[in-house]
Amino acid sequence: MSDLRRRKVSSGSDQERKTKTSEVYKAKSTVVVLELSSVLCIVFGVLIGSLLCGPWIHDIVGYCLGYRWDFVNKCIMESPNENGYGTDFCRIPVDCDICKDVHKIDEIHVSELSVQLFEERYAYSDRPLVVRNATLDWKAMDTLNYYWFKEQYLSDPEILSYKHEDCWFNKYGTKEFRNLASVFRLNEDRIKLKDNKPWYVGWAVCHTDVANNLYSLYSRPSFINPDSTPPSKPWIFIGSPGHGANIHIDNVDLSSWQAQITGIKKWFIQPPPECSRKCGNTMEITVYPVIILGDIIVLNTNVWFHGTLVLGSQLSLVLTNEYD
Repeated sequence: MSDLRRRKVSSGSDQERKTKTSEVYKAKSTVVVLELSSVLCIVFGVLIGSLLCGPWIHDIVGYCLGYRWDFVNKCIMESPNENGYGTDFCRIPVDCDICKDVHKIDEIHVSELSVQLFEERYAYSDRPLVVRNATLDWKAMDTLNYYWFKEQYLSDPEILSYKHEDCWFNKYGTKEFRNLASVFRLNEDRIKLKDNKPWYVGWAVCHTDVANNLYSLYSRPSFINPDSTPPSKPWIFIGSPGHGANIHIDNVDLSSWQAQITGIKKWFIQPPPECSRKCGNTMEITVYPVIILGDIIVLNTNVWFHGTLVLGSQLSLVLTNEYD
């Protein structure tokens, strides 16, 4: 009986194996037929995935938005253009409320601009402003010019060799200028505008002796709170008519005021591209030295795109300071 049972069990197992083998064979022999529509859907899906994941999709998105978006760091990428204008950095999008109700650049006479009014309406709102007759009592208006800076910087050979992270220099497309030293090697024809080669540069006065002598020639504008940080790290922008800075945005610490010491300069101010739908178009205004008006323009160059063009027949010299 036990032998018979074992044989039956063995026989049953063989039958099960044969059945399973037959089923596997039939399964392997089955041909799966896909409809044409299914094939097209698969191909279409692969193409769409490739488009969305391709590296050049960022270029398409940037073209549509009007700016280049960094998908990793969640910021807008800025870089110098072919002429060297602008700064290479990634900035957070601007709050477009900066241009709410801003259709032109405000103009106010200094006598009508109190510290309180400036702080309430302009100091921290990023609203552009030009203050007329703001520099009438500055010694700088009679003293500062190209030759003053040349004398200061060449008085000691170690001044121009000083290196520091704050010592930036921008040649603004004037290709022959390699550094600040080359600015003070200009021939008289270019200084006195007797040739047809416009030039324009800017730099930070990070040199202690020069900065201290410069501080003695001007004071904090009367509309800036006297308890604010004293002027530090002055910037100088100087150049001939027909040149200036192309439209760009800065990456500096604070808002700034810029005093027109000599010459005439036209400003072009426009909202950043991410605010183009909410804000208006480019605004323009001309600022003058003390002989005419003695203007100071107040602008947060970190949020407003801006450019300049020197007008008239004199060198334009601008003294700039940040404020808090």
